[in-house]
Amino acid sequence: MELTNEQRKYLGLEMIEPDWERVEIPNNCVKPEQSTGKDILFFDGDVLRKVIWLHDNGYFHENSYQLPTQDNRTMIAPLTKRGKPKRLNGVNIQRCTPYGMYFDYNGGIVIANYTTQRTYYSSAFAGVPFMGQKELQTFLDKWMADTTNKDFAEIQAFAHAKRRRCKYKEGDFFRFKYDRRNYGYGRILLDVGKFVKDGGKFWNILMGKALCVSVYHIITENPNVTIEDLQKLQSCPSSYMMDNRFFYGEYESIGNAPVPENADYPIMYGRSVNALDKNKICFCRGREYREIPLSDNELLFTNFINNGINWSLNVNKTLVEECIKAGTNEPFWNDSRRNDLRNPVFSKELALVLKQMGG
Repeated sequence: MELTNEQRKYLGLEMIEPDWERVEIPNNCVKPEQSTGKDILFFDGDVLRKVIWLHDNGYFHENSYQLPTQDNRTMIAPLTKRGKPKRLNGVNIQRCTPYGMYFDYNGGIVIANYTTQRTYYSSAFAGVPFMGQKELQTFLDKWMADTTNKDFAEIQAFAHAKRRRCKYKEGDFFRFKYDRRNYGYGRILLDVGKFVKDGGKFWNILMGKALCVSVYHIITENPNVTIEDLQKLQSCPSSYMMDNRFFYGEYESIGNAPVPENADYPIMYGRSVNALDKNKICFCRGREYREIPLSDNELLFTNFINNGINWSLNVNKTLVEECIKAGTNEPFWNDSRRNDLRNPVFSKELALVLKQMGG
């Protein structure tokens, strides 16, 4: 399946112009045993303008480029004076930076902008189940039919926006979108980097610039919920994520207040991962960090290190809807992958860990 120009218009993608030449090459971006298919290239003269990565399983990805080529389009021209030409193939194209909007279909869809590093829509985050190609076509038809003039203007503005670099801080309340219509709200409970820089002790085994964030039990079309109203709501259990979506403005700060002392933080427990200092057991719960020597103590459990970190929030619209309906976080904890000592099913384990760590 390939998108039509009419569909591209409603998705904010760059159109394929009538005078662009279409060229197909074998897909050699991954190992042959892992994937087969073809790459479809569109040229405006000798400039590569668009690439569609097509796989035999029906999945595809569409990017826009502005890559000058040379030697009868067999080489990518150097981008700098010191650069060297590179053979025009899928591997080398993927090493180049696209621009503007892209579309990805892999059983779910993502509509996003490389230039701004922001996502406009993710079917997984919106809670939409797996889509085969028939379901994808139905989805696209509905997307186009449901698009209002306001929606169309919004996605065009999103497609042509410039990259932003936004400030955020601990205690910020933030707003985000689950889908085209519905907003969610959350809060930054801890900026790990700033906490450590200011002298705080933390078991810093997380990748990237880590923030501890929580998401409120609210899904609404109202983009102007006050922080006073948010503070009255229950939250999903917090988790750590990288700061990209805050830094690039996808999650918008709407206010700030001091974080309460009894804020909910993920619990990390396990043996030190430092190869030079492994003889200790570590415990970390937000701003609270403790360690004891392994030589004099027993490591009670090995599966609660809990050092995973997300690129985005660790919930989706469907999960939050279930939590709201239940009035508790039980649907959140029903995911068997959540090996977190805060999970009520691990209450005995938590009691043992707290007793061992003196908490």
